[in-house]
Amino acid sequence: MIYLLNVSSFEVNGREQQESRMPNPRDCIFGEEIHRIPQEVRIIFGNFVLTHALEEQIDCFQSRLPLTKPERHMLVHLGVPQRMGKMAEDLNTLPSKVTAVADLLEEKKLVQRERDPEDRRAWRLRLTDDGERTRRELMETTVAKFREITGLTETEMEHLAGLMDRIAERILENGFPKGLTL
Repeated sequence: MIYLLNVSSFEVNGREQQESRMPNPRDCIFGEEIHRIPQEVRIIFGNFVLTHALEEQIDCFQSRLPLTKPERHMLVHLGVPQRMGKMAEDLNTLPSKVTAVADLLEEKKLVQRERDPEDRRAWRLRLTDDGERTRRELMETTVAKFREITGLTETEMEHLAGLMDRIAERILENGFPKGLTL
């Protein structure tokens, strides 16, 4: 969590003591100075807080099988069958990392390896029926948690989604940002 503690000083037997308490969320980071912070920084901070709040909630997501964060990310990324090498490239990670996560998901019977029909030397991953069901549950949970956390109306979500689509499209024109990994 990113909180700056409110600390108040007081004296006990002539010695200064400090008492710390969790801050009011309004005082967190920006406090009363929020109107002086550039809107770009407030947007970045809001995105950061939202992302971490969602991650925290989704970490609690458990399907019939416990899933790690990389396993959940791979399930979400596997909307359609994909070559493992392409997935490593898209996710800016090593092919060995994709292989390791795929091994775990295969053991749980959520993904299946198959030869790529366009290049028989290459392998691709596809979701099994259980994998598709788990992915759908994960997506539904994410949507519900997003709505719960943000409290946005349908109209506000549509507006925000449109803006985020534009931002993502512009950024992805040059490929996935470095560091965006499984």
